[in-house]
Amino acid sequence: MKKKLFSVLLVGALAASLVACGKTEKKEAKASTANTEINAEEYAGTITSNAGVYKTFVNLSDWKGMSVDLKESDYVVLDSDVEDYIKSMLESKATTNVITEGTTKAGDVIKLDYSGKLDGTAFSGGTATDVTYTIGSGKFIEDLDKGLVGLTVGQETDITCVFPESYYNSDLAGKTTVFTVTVNEIDESVVPELTDEWVAANAASLGIEDSSVTTVEQLRTYVRSYLETQASSSRSSAIFDAAYKKMSDGLDVSDYPSEELTDLLNTLNSNVDAEYQSYSSSYSSKEEYLKSAYKFDSLDAFNEYADNYAKQYLLQKMIVTMIAADNNITVTADDINSTGEELASYYGYDDYNDILDTYGKTMNSEIGYQVLYQKIVDFVCENVTVNDTTNTAE
Repeated sequence: MKKKLFSVLLVGALAASLVACGKTEKKEAKASTANTEINAEEYAGTITSNAGVYKTFVNLSDWKGMSVDLKESDYVVLDSDVEDYIKSMLESKATTNVITEGTTKAGDVIKLDYSGKLDGTAFSGGTATDVTYTIGSGKFIEDLDKGLVGLTVGQETDITCVFPESYYNSDLAGKTTVFTVTVNEIDESVVPELTDEWVAANAASLGIEDSSVTTVEQLRTYVRSYLETQASSSRSSAIFDAAYKKMSDGLDVSDYPSEELTDLLNTLNSNVDAEYQSYSSSYSSKEEYLKSAYKFDSLDAFNEYADNYAKQYLLQKMIVTMIAADNNITVTADDINSTGEELASYYGYDDYNDILDTYGKTMNSEIGYQVLYQKIVDFVCENVTVNDTTNTAE
């Protein structure tokens, strides 16, 4: 399963795998910027050469020192954030205490059998057994939801319910029915107590690789560090996004590298075609699939979206690459190989060579750009002025 998700990672989280992983034939005399199979050591050279091509399509004005607005308080980790995260850890290890006596109350998670009747006759969809339901969740009609409060476990009870006038089934809308209900059990969630012993016993299963985390205070320190790392990453992304918007707004782009743009569009279409083939038995055409799964009005609407999306992605890549070339920012083979090893471990490959064997050396270009993108995010953050809007009246 993880191997299948590798391409999803590139399309979504890294925004770098819109490019196909196979070899690319050159279609134009001008130097191609499309990803090709290269060794990791060769990627650094493509930064300068690609930037030269990109500069024939767009000129980036001086951006260093620009001011961007950011609400800094959104990226401060509070004590309450740490405690909430630890609470979620505890809740993930909760056990269930099955109660087979007593009465129900709002908020209880119960298992019940029910049978609904209209004028003494069972109606379609109104009967079920061993259903798990949280009282007060509102997933049942209001009368039935409220009627589940105060019931005795194990005792059969009739609850008179009037379906809403707006109920989707016109045969039941506004009608008075009777539900015969038996609550079989109340499932009480038992959240463990936070103790040093619990931390020591559960840290590894919670994904904490640091074996020295064995006490509550050590856990709090670990969680704070983790949340601060996440907050710092989110802050950097927000600063870069704001700066990039200023850089790109109104930018005059004469054109896009045709081969690279074509590759992006081909890959977007290939990804959607593969999805459609997986679900083709449920849809009469690709257009119907796009309408249902992605809410496109037509195939033409999807094609228009794909074209815009590919151009937006490519413009950002052009700007990122030009900034790198202008400031002597590069990516080494070690950068690519170490990132490749991390991805291999996460996605269940033996090692980075296993990825290269599966997808080809185009992955050196893919991962090289991923690393370069993050370096440029950091570089931009260091070279813009951040205006804290925390205390600015809304």
